[in-house]
Amino acid sequence: MEIGKRIRNLRLSKDLSVNGLAKKAYISRSYLSDIENGRTAPSLDKLTVICDVLDISLSEFFGDVPALPAEIIKLIESARKLTDEEIKLLTDFLEVIGERNKGM
Repeated sequence: MEIGKRIRNLRLSKDLSVNGLAKKAYISRSYLSDIENGRTAPSLDKLTVICDVLDISLSEFFGDVPALPAEIIKLIESARKLTDEEIKLLTDFLEVIGERNKGM
């Protein structure tokens, strides 16, 4: 797992800028940039703070989750807030779109 890439995607899914996350995690912008670009790895303490700001536990961060694009993470976060009825409607909608795309 690429830690920096995962942090970047989570940050983007939360609509946070590099400056915004760095400020909230009490780290420098350049340090966060280095992490996201794979030039350095955060200490466990710093990663814990970053995860807290991103509202994700360390176990979720390191869980068996594929590296998803920020847009998909954002959709999942939004879907978690839906009612059962809204989830059913969304599922039906996505199925219709999928079937329509098969015909193209």
